[in-house]
Amino acid sequence: MVGFAFLATTVNYLDRQVLSVVAASPDFKAVVPMTEQTYGYVTAAFMLAYTVSNGLSGPFIDYVGTRIGYACCMLWWSLAGILHVFARGALSLGCFRFLLGAGEAGNWPAAAKLVGEWFPSKERALASGIFNSGASIGSVISAPIIVWLVLWQGWRSAFILMGTLGLLWVAGWWFMPRPPKGAQDEGLARVSAWRLLSTRFVLFFTLSKVFMDPVWYFFVFWFPKYLAEVHHFSLKEIGWEGWIPYFTAAVGNFAGGLLTSLLIRCGIAIPLARKLSTSVFALVMLSTIPAILTKDASLAIGLGGGNK
Repeated sequence: MVGFAFLATTVNYLDRQVLSVVAASPDFKAVVPMTEQTYGYVTAAFMLAYTVSNGLSGPFIDYVGTRIGYACCMLWWSLAGILHVFARGALSLGCFRFLLGAGEAGNWPAAAKLVGEWFPSKERALASGIFNSGASIGSVISAPIIVWLVLWQGWRSAFILMGTLGLLWVAGWWFMPRPPKGAQDEGLARVSAWRLLSTRFVLFFTLSKVFMDPVWYFFVFWFPKYLAEVHHFSLKEIGWEGWIPYFTAAVGNFAGGLLTSLLIRCGIAIPLARKLSTSVFALVMLSTIPAILTKDASLAIGLGGGNK
C-alpha cells in the first residue's frame, strides 16, 4: 500500500513539472505565447488552488474515506493535466493549472491517512518517509523524461502521458484490499482544527514554511525556464542537466534526517537537535542567491542544489 502512495506522489511531481520543462519548448511557445509576467500568473494560479485545496481535501477524504478520496484526487489532477493540451493562451492555461493544483493537493492528506490506516504507530514514520520520497524521485526524473517525450512526440505528448499514468494508477488502486481493522485507530487522537492552529508549534512551523517553501517552488516552476532564457540552454541540455538541483534536494532530504539523528546521539535534546538541523539547511539555501546571480551555467546549477 505504501508503494501505491509512493507511486502517486511520484506521478504528482511529474504532472506538476511538465509545464516548467515544456515552457522552454519553441513549439509550445508558438501555441501558447507568454511573457515572464504571464507565466508567473499561471504558476500563481496553481499555487492558489493548491493552497485552498490543502484545507479542503483533508475533510473531503475524511468524509468519503481514503479509498474513494484518493482515487478522486488522482482522477481529478490526471484529467486536469491532460486538459493542458487544449491551452491556447495564458488564460486557458491558467485555468487548467488551477484545476491541477486543486487536485494535486489531495495527495498528501490521502497518503497520510493511508499510512494511519495500514500501519501501526511504530512503523508510520518509515512508511511516511517512503511515500514522501516519491516527491524527490519525481523531481529528479521529470526533466529527462519530459524532454525526451517533447523531442520525440511533441509537447502535448508529455501532458497526455503523465495524465495517463495517473489514470492507470486509479485503475490499479480500485482493486486494492481494504485496510486491516483496528490499525487506523491505534495511537490516534482527534483534535479540532482550531486547537491545532492555536498551538505554538503549528504557528512556528507554518511560519517556517512561508519563508522556505517559496525557494523550493521557484526551482520547481522556474529553473528549467531560467536555464533556457538566461543561460540559453536547449531543450536537450535541460534534459541532461536540469535534474541536478532536484537530485541534490533528494539527497538533502536524507541528510537532514541523518544530521538530526547524529545530534541526538551526541546527547543533544530532540527539540534542539531538530532546530539546529533545520537552521543549518536553511542557511545552505542561501546558496540560491549566487546561483541566480552568476553568469556561469555550471556554477548556477551546482549552487542551485542547495535550495532544499
